Amino acid sequence: MKEVWILTLKSIQRDQDEKSTSELITEARYHMDENGDRVISYDESETTGMEGSRMELRISPDNMVSVIRTGTFQTHLVVQPGRKHFCHYETPFGEIPVGVAARWVRAALTDEGGHLEMRYTVDTNSTLLSDNEIILDIRRDSNQEE
Repeated sequence: MKEVWILTLKSIQRDQDEKSTSELITEARYHMDENGDRVISYDESETTGMEGSRMELRISPDNMVSVIRTGTFQTHLVVQPGRKHFCHYETPFGEIPVGVAARWVRAALTDEGGHLEMRYTVDTNSTLLSDNEIILDIRRDSNQEE
């Protein structure tokens, strides 16, 4: 039986006129892969509007975060301090080429779980789409039978 973890993810999105906040609490999978990356994955649901997709966050030891969505909508964003990455973001309305630039990434993850915070901007054709902040906590499910 795979170990079950509880993921709490708070997302803050700012654009020129508005700020919106959402929070998700869901079961997740968490482990370290053979490259030393911490991997957090969970299934999207109706709540996120991306039902039928799976999210995976890969956090490298140098705090580069790959955000990979597979399934109904495919996305691969790279959030890395000091670099801008050009990525593709798939939506129900089509694919958008975007630039992703990290303001900061702070990770404190161990085998026992932990915390990740990151703030990054997303633009298309050098026009700011949003300023995003993610605050994530991952912990073992204390209700899981051993």
